[in-house]
Amino acid sequence: MGIKNSIQEKISVLDMKNGHGRRIKTIAALVLVYLIMGIVTKNRFLTGTNLLAVLSNSVVNAFIVLGFCFIFATGIIDLSIGAILVLACNIGGILAVKAGLGYAGLIAGSVIVAVILELFNMKLIQVTRIPAWIFGLGMAMVYEAVGAIYNSHQIAAGLQAVSLSDSCRALGQPPVNILLLAAGVVTAFLIYNKSTAGIGIRAVGSNKEVAGMMGINTSRTIILSGIIGGIFIGFAAAVNESYAGRVVPSTGLNSITLIFIPLAAYLLALAFSKTFNLTIAAALSSFIITSIFNVLTIMGVPTGTWQKVIMGASVIICGILSARTEKGDVK
Repeated sequence: MGIKNSIQEKISVLDMKNGHGRRIKTIAALVLVYLIMGIVTKNRFLTGTNLLAVLSNSVVNAFIVLGFCFIFATGIIDLSIGAILVLACNIGGILAVKAGLGYAGLIAGSVIVAVILELFNMKLIQVTRIPAWIFGLGMAMVYEAVGAIYNSHQIAAGLQAVSLSDSCRALGQPPVNILLLAAGVVTAFLIYNKSTAGIGIRAVGSNKEVAGMMGINTSRTIILSGIIGGIFIGFAAAVNESYAGRVVPSTGLNSITLIFIPLAAYLLALAFSKTFNLTIAAALSSFIITSIFNVLTIMGVPTGTWQKVIMGASVIICGILSARTEKGDVK
């Protein structure tokens, strides 16, 4: 028994040393990459003002990725999140401006709508047993249509989709948005790693059958993942509406483009998850992906063409990197 404990202690120490070594190598590699980006942009990238702008612009994507960490953790890939985000933006804006509730209405409206819709999705996915990505595509069109009907009604009345104008804009600006993200990362870390809910979600995602045999209510856990993920998506919507001032509903599955960059960041976070905790890697990866597109913009790469190509390539490359962390078959 003493020999076994001694071996386990040595393995634990070795794992800790390996993790520390990986962390140092990863940080060194990232520093090198950022120095290269600074050189190719002739020092226009590595300035305090620009890096603050990059960090600020990564906040919405980081909140979406934190939502992914819980929703996708159970094995459910919901492609309607972009449409949910747009709808939550508009409802939050309506409560903030037209109902006169200000920031309370913006945050509460965005979060409540995102949670309800994500909860609805999770429940129907389990009831219908339709593959989640197919269900998500269908619901994305439904949520887009709801927003488009409202937008058309406003236009017919000579109005526009809700606009915050100059009110409730602080949530989308530094330092408020950065402080919100910091609080979000800490909250996500505690829920994901320290709570019973987080442990259950990770167990279901790892092996649903084994989790069930361990006494975990898998259906309830999946619902819970949608609720928690929906909260982070809701905060992403509130910050996005505050930053943009006006988010116009779209149709034709255009809302899916809103989650391309967060998806790339999520896949990159999975690749970093052996070096950093997933929730911390979510914020870090969002900053890295936003940095790359900032560099492309500084270098004059067209946003509507080549940046779209690079966006698609980023998703594929990050997917390959995340797959390298998986053992056995990749889902």
